[in-house]
Amino acid sequence: MRTDSFQHTWYEDVFGIATGSILLSVGISLLHSGEILTGGTVGLALLLTHQLYYSVSVIYVLISIPFFFLGIWKKGLIFAVRSFLNIVLVSYLVSLMPKFLTFHVSNKLVVSILANAILGMGVLAIFRHNSSLGGFNIIALIFQENFKIRAGYIQVVLDSLVLVAGLIVFGLQTTLSSLVGVVILNSILALNHRSDRYVGHS
Repeated sequence: MRTDSFQHTWYEDVFGIATGSILLSVGISLLHSGEILTGGTVGLALLLTHQLYYSVSVIYVLISIPFFFLGIWKKGLIFAVRSFLNIVLVSYLVSLMPKFLTFHVSNKLVVSILANAILGMGVLAIFRHNSSLGGFNIIALIFQENFKIRAGYIQVVLDSLVLVAGLIVFGLQTTLSSLVGVVILNSILALNHRSDRYVGHS
């Protein structure tokens, strides 16, 4: 079992978090264009967008605030601040995306697979640099560190609850396509974000 520990430099952290944020904004924009659901606070934001007259970016920031305080309590101030800044950055990039890219969705299952693969790599990038997207990410990381249960496994359970709620708004076919995507996203995390394979400290 590997126990190697790597100390990231500040510029590695900046580059890693920026790369993750770009990937996340593209993935979220793809899901939003195809009216496809995902899990976590991103999924909740997409779900609430259909019920409230606010943009997905605004809702995403608002529902992330309570988890910010959980992050301070359990993961420390640096992690929590980085996560909150990450949330703001991703929200800003998502709001800008329609000005630069237009997505035409003809197959929701294919888009769900592509978007969640992109999201998975984006989340993995920010996890590796002591940050998160807040919300369920923080809960999953706390479970992994304290109970040795992989973050991806915890995340898929929580994400499934969001998809169940999504049945009411999106219907069975879209929700099933979303479920395939969520499994892909969390499989990426479960297979790659493991304390016995890689530990990066920032």
